[in-house]
Amino acid sequence: MRRVPALAALAFASTVGLELTARAQAQWTTLRDTDRTALASALDVLNLTTNDPGFLKDVAEPRWALARVRRLLASPLEFPELADEAMRAAAEPARGDFAVAARWLELPVAESLPEVAGPTGADGEPVLDPRLMEALRGFAAAAQRARARIDHAFAQVAGEDRVYAAASTLAGNFLAGDHPDLQPLLSAAGMPEPVVAGTVAEERLIDPEPGVSRYLGVCAGVRIEDVLAAAAGMRQAVDDLQVSGEPIAWPTAVCRLEVAGTRIVVGTVGDDRFDQAAALILDPGGNDLYTAAAGRANGLLGQPLSVVFDLSGDDRYVGSELLGPGAALFGVALLVDGGGADAYGANYVGAGAGIFGVAYTEDLAGDDAYQAQSMAQGAGVVGFGCLRDAAGNDRYDLGFIGQGYAGVRGVGLLIDQSGNDRYAAGGVRVDYDRNEDRYLSVAQGCAVGMRPYAGGGVAALVDLAGNDAYEADVFGQGVGYWYAAGMLLDGGGQDSYQLFQYGQGSGIHLSLGLLADGGGRDMYTGYILCQGNAHDYAVGWLIDQGGDDTYTGDHFVQGRAINNACAVLLDSAGDDAYLARQPDQAQGLGDNGGDREYGSVALILDLAGTDRYTCGATNGASTERPDFGVIFDRAAESAKGEP
Repeated sequence: MRRVPALAALAFASTVGLELTARAQAQWTTLRDTDRTALASALDVLNLTTNDPGFLKDVAEPRWALARVRRLLASPLEFPELADEAMRAAAEPARGDFAVAARWLELPVAESLPEVAGPTGADGEPVLDPRLMEALRGFAAAAQRARARIDHAFAQVAGEDRVYAAASTLAGNFLAGDHPDLQPLLSAAGMPEPVVAGTVAEERLIDPEPGVSRYLGVCAGVRIEDVLAAAAGMRQAVDDLQVSGEPIAWPTAVCRLEVAGTRIVVGTVGDDRFDQAAALILDPGGNDLYTAAAGRANGLLGQPLSVVFDLSGDDRYVGSELLGPGAALFGVALLVDGGGADAYGANYVGAGAGIFGVAYTEDLAGDDAYQAQSMAQGAGVVGFGCLRDAAGNDRYDLGFIGQGYAGVRGVGLLIDQSGNDRYAAGGVRVDYDRNEDRYLSVAQGCAVGMRPYAGGGVAALVDLAGNDAYEADVFGQGVGYWYAAGMLLDGGGQDSYQLFQYGQGSGIHLSLGLLADGGGRDMYTGYILCQGNAHDYAVGWLIDQGGDDTYTGDHFVQGRAINNACAVLLDSAGDDAYLARQPDQAQGLGDNGGDREYGSVALILDLAGTDRYTCGATNGASTERPDFGVIFDRAAESAKGEP
């Protein structure tokens, strides 16, 4: 046995960063009282009141949509309050994330279940430090309760329907019909070839019924409140593993044991390799490798619960199969890493993806690298996916769908609490419907519904501090599509945002999108339908709270609303430049509604600084723009608002 510090040491390391972040963000308000006053003044220029942006936008008839999304479509000036909730959640301890997800999904309180009476003790002769064994017994009891919750969550969904829904989601996402080499991975994950072939055939039908009804029936049948309760209980169980007192005697070889009917693996302080499924993998140190079934939850294979708790070391989490470590499918996956320069990589689905379940990945320290093809880094579909990184200069690379993504009945969160970070999404899936030379991102605070049948959820990428860079292509950086709400929130720093289409605070088709930046000299670069843009009964916001900023785009950008929408770009302070290659199609421009019965409302508000606009608007004055638009610019008497 080798002795290292007790598990309790980790609690201090994680708490310090949280306390510092909480103090730094305690005063955050996305839309301040002075901003609201200015909004009222800008609307008055158009002979409008603050009630007028609430014109009818909820005009479709989805089978399901979040009530709050529908309310905010009618009250667009209240949308920033949802961003306040996201920012406060990010600055609080991790366990609050589960409560936020439940609130955003409008879930009932999980009902009480009978106590689980399982086996006690350990199978076989105990080989570990007695104090650690006692902690593991407590974990095993919590795991039994969690498994009961998970079983209850999916009890209304038949086994064959679970397989069907998983195949519809994942085979469709990875275009299995065009990539037959993917079938072995789908089969190994519990989706046999006949089921996959059936879902592929459904996608090619002109009439989507009865597939749509079957799929949405599965979505409605999942008790997400139970899966969330199970995940929250397991996150508490990780904290409860901490053992105080003298250093623990850890094994010199990887130890596999059954504790109260729960499979547990305990590693060494050296470099270990884990490739088998277990309810808990606990490792004290070393540069470890997690691969294959280790760290993933897949209820289709009878592995509905997976917890990894790695205290330290430069670890590698490698996903060479369909589901990588930290991903959940019809189950709960928790991955908590205490520190080190870690690498999270997945050929397909990666860490922080909750698909019909909950996946929660938390890294407490170190300069980390995250990479996945699709559905990772905070992606939730009929469940909750979260990635929380407490410290370090981190790199997030994704093909598409993630970095704060929400689908039907989903919440997706990516929270980075400090460091100079880089986010990139794109380069894998060509945007064939619109731009054959561009790529879908669907990331960085992107929520998407299932048009026209069901609304999406709520997604947020929250970065609390640092000089950060965001790169996406099509759909990203605070965008909602079809009864959904997507947000990108940056607490401050010298940041850059680069996007081609649909994002940077953009609502598309009966949805809400918001980008808020807390201050600093920022660069916003886009091409079309971005930078406080709204299109088709939608709401889009871009809020920058200070600094000398530059906004660059082509057309349909910078407070541009089209087709019965409401768009706002609000910059609180600084000497700013608003540059558009086609200024007659940008910058506080609305439209008259065409053949529809009403038009749009479009606003640019710049509340301090010496500013310039390519449309010819005057600094320090109100400039009316065609069809219910205005550039409301105040003179430079106030401070620039540098952080």
